[in-house]
Amino acid sequence: MARMRYPEQALKLLKQEDPETQVTLNFIRSLLTRDAIPYVKIGRRHLLNYDALVEYLAKGNTQEEAAPLGAIRRVKV
Repeated sequence: MARMRYPEQALKLLKQEDPETQVTLNFIRSLLTRDAIPYVKIGRRHLLNYDALVEYLAKGNTQEEAAPLGAIRRVKV
């Protein structure tokens, strides 16, 4: 079963595992808005899959996600 957490809880758990982490709450929320990690919307709140968050952080960015803001990006069809 997936470990589902609110962004605040996920950050707290991540800081317990790695006290020196540079991941912020805003970063986690931006991942949710970009649909980079799976989540379930409950009312106005989001429950994210904590294991998917850790996996995303472990594998790093792809080139498409690393495009600077304002740059023209290829649209997936």
